[in-house]
Amino acid sequence: MGNNIKNSVKGLVAAAIVASFAVLGAQAQAPPHKDLAASIDKAAAAAVAAGESPGLQVAVIKDGKPVLVKSYGSADLEQGVAVSNVSVFRIGSVTKQFTAVALLLLAEEGKLSLQDKLSKYYPGFPRGNDISLEQMLHHTSGIHNYTAEPNFVNEGMVHRSTDEMVEFIGKMPKTQDFEPGTDWSYSNSAYFILGGVVEKASGEPLAQVFKARLFTPIGMAYSALDDETEIVAGRARGYSGAAPGKFTNAPFISMSIPGGAGSVRSTAGDLVKWNAALFGGKVLKPASLAAMLVPGKLNNGENSGTAIAKMRAAAGAPATGHSEYGYALFLAEEGGHRKIEHGGGIYGFNASLSEFPDDRTTVAVLSNAIGKDVGVTKIAKQIERLAIGLSATK
Repeated sequence: MGNNIKNSVKGLVAAAIVASFAVLGAQAQAPPHKDLAASIDKAAAAAVAAGESPGLQVAVIKDGKPVLVKSYGSADLEQGVAVSNVSVFRIGSVTKQFTAVALLLLAEEGKLSLQDKLSKYYPGFPRGNDISLEQMLHHTSGIHNYTAEPNFVNEGMVHRSTDEMVEFIGKMPKTQDFEPGTDWSYSNSAYFILGGVVEKASGEPLAQVFKARLFTPIGMAYSALDDETEIVAGRARGYSGAAPGKFTNAPFISMSIPGGAGSVRSTAGDLVKWNAALFGGKVLKPASLAAMLVPGKLNNGENSGTAIAKMRAAAGAPATGHSEYGYALFLAEEGGHRKIEHGGGIYGFNASLSEFPDDRTTVAVLSNAIGKDVGVTKIAKQIERLAIGLSATK
């Protein structure tokens, strides 16, 4: 994929969305692609009717113009409140790209280097002298994923400061899955700690960095690093799904626990604004954006995608095409179309944000449910395929 990186960036910059998105708060948009909008609308409504989620938000942008920005179903099953385009959802691991971009901005200002060792910011963290910030961004650091710990559910009930959470991660029974740089494994721990690095290097809380440096300049009025104690207008309620149509209230989790790995709340409309600004060259310098799209490397020189493929095969996951991981972005393809994406899952919520640079298309889908055959996985794939001119999958 190396030869395509410069072309990717050029294509993304060329696809910059310059149209105003002030109208995204409306319940639905008048689409320029009427047949496509109708097909996506039908698929999203059918997903809610089939019980795949109590509610959905969908935003599809093509050639800088809204195809469909619309909401479906219920934001609160008990109160009978419908989802609107300004209902606020938690987006889980889609958060990670905001953390990555914050680090890159600080690197541009000379306040840190991605080659810095973790020990520079957390001197007492196990193996901190052997782990770089870049390895953490690429999920090649080997730091054990704290959400995989058996007692994680209990920990989620407790509000912790950033330093307290880093201390908890550093004292897990298992702190390292493999030698740094020798393998790939998805680590929420690494990204939580990177959020702490942003705080230390900037001298500001992560929530303030996101607000002042990212959300406010881009006009993401409904986005923030979430805090469960805040009263948030339009906050959607999250649900667990045992099966389609079988929902229960999601377990509680303090938003201090996911931090830079998964604590942002947002809307589908805000997320397409984010992609427009990021891939349109409005946030990072060209070299920094290009770096986000470079596959991670292992110590042996191989792309980390080789390790991702082996991990998926060992887990018995179906072969869905080769993918690489940049900085908080999966680099993949869908039916021969280049795709840059990340999903998110957190108690009660499921999110998908995808960019198809050659098709000049952005797709954001948010759900207020997660569980077996519940959430955005199926419907987001259908919408993406429709949006780039492929037949929808079942």
